[in-house]
Order: sequence, then structure tokens, then C-alpha cells
Amino acid sequence: MKMMRIQSLSRLLAAAALCAAGSAGASTWTFSGNQATIGAVTATATAWANTTNGPSGSNTVLASAYLSSYSGGLGVTHADNESTGSPQHAMDNNGRKESILFSFSGDKVNLTSSYFGWISGDSDFSVYAYTGAGAGSVAGLTYGNLTSNGWTLISHSNETSNNNDKDFANSIYSSYWLIGAYNGAGADSTYDYFKLKTVSGLTCTDNPGGNGCGGRNNPVPEPGTMLLLGAGLLGLTRMTSRRPAV
Repeated sequence: MKMMRIQSLSRLLAAAALCAAGSAGASTWTFSGNQATIGAVTATATAWANTTNGPSGSNTVLASAYLSSYSGGLGVTHADNESTGSPQHAMDNNGRKESILFSFSGDKVNLTSSYFGWISGDSDFSVYAYTGAGAGSVAGLTYGNLTSNGWTLISHSNETSNNNDKDFANSIYSSYWLIGAYNGAGADSTYDYFKLKTVSGLTCTDNPGGNGCGGRNNPVPEPGTMLLLGAGLLGLTRMTSRRPAV
């Protein structure tokens, strides 16, 4: 009987720890416009490209671009008089490097893959997640200084046109994700053109402290949960001490 009580209390403590960390569920956001909603989580897409001059040179600073929706997914046209015809109306890195910023409201999200519904040439791409303080923004930044301004590089991925499912597994939960045509060093000589149809990953229900499953890095249990854990451990200690000697 005492062993059963200990096992039951252990299960209770495990459940409490899970509640403190928040709950996660897999979701896919499919875009036919600039927003997509799954449950209580809405993803809003905005377009960006390096079309502004800065200290490091011409066309280095990120500024707003034009987002369009097509049957193959979202495309970007930058603000320096880029053609709206194919393939320039896709997200590309021919002349300017174009990206889409996904802002999630309702929950933090761990994005792990996307689907490109249309590809011309290669589909090399870059992914960043915002892990800094406050709201994530790319306005006024360059691709070269994103990581020194709160953004974490998830991957620079060299891909071909043969695989429309793009995976970038990671463990970061964030409300802001940036996915764009390859902007790193060492890419092949083929320009990348693609339209992004979906993004997929895990949603994470925030705990009352607003830390989410990942918080900034790890969830912080609430005070009530810590009291429950402490009481449970005390109970286990007392039950063990009362066990008769054999």
C-alpha cells in the first residue's frame, strides 16, 4: 500500500512538472495571404530585403518589401524596382536578398520545417529565430549583424529543387522567425527562387509567468508548482521514514 502511495505521488509530481513547463503540440500554418491561424496561434508574415544603404555599403540594410500570395505560396518583391514577373516575384537572392518575418501571437513556436510550393533554380535558404529581449525586429539591421542584435542563426541550408519539404530541426521557442533566400557565405553560384507555402513546428502554451515551454531558454516553474513539489518530496520522506524495519 505504501509503495502504491509513493508511485501515485511520483506521478502527481511528474504531472505538476509538465504543467509548469507548458504543453506543446504540432501545427502547420498554410498561407494564402499574409496571415494563417491554427487554434489560438496566428502567424503574420511581412516581407524584407536589403535595399537601404548603410555604413557597411550600398544595399546592406533591411527595409520593408512587398509580400504577395500565389498558388505556390508567398513571394517577395523588393522595393528597388524589382520586376513583378516570374521568377523575380518569388523570394530570391538575385540582386537583393529577400526574407519573410513570421510573427506569432498567442504562443511561442518552435519552427522545424517549411514547404516551398514553387521553386526555380535552387532553393538554398536561411533561418533565424529571435532570442533577444522585447519584440523581434529586423528594421535597420543587416544580414551581417542579425546575430549581434538578438537573432540566433538556426541554419544556412544548401538545397536543390528536388525537395519541397525543408527541415531545420532545433529546440528554440520564439515568437519571431525569419526565413529567406540564402544570405550566408559559401553558397553555390545558382540564384535561389522559391515561394513559401507553409511553416510547421510545435506551439507552446505559456505558463502564467509568460515564459512559454522554452521561456528564454528553459521554463521556470511557478511558485505554486514549487510548493507542490516541495510538499510531495516531504511526504515521500515521511512515508519512507515510517516504513517498519525488517
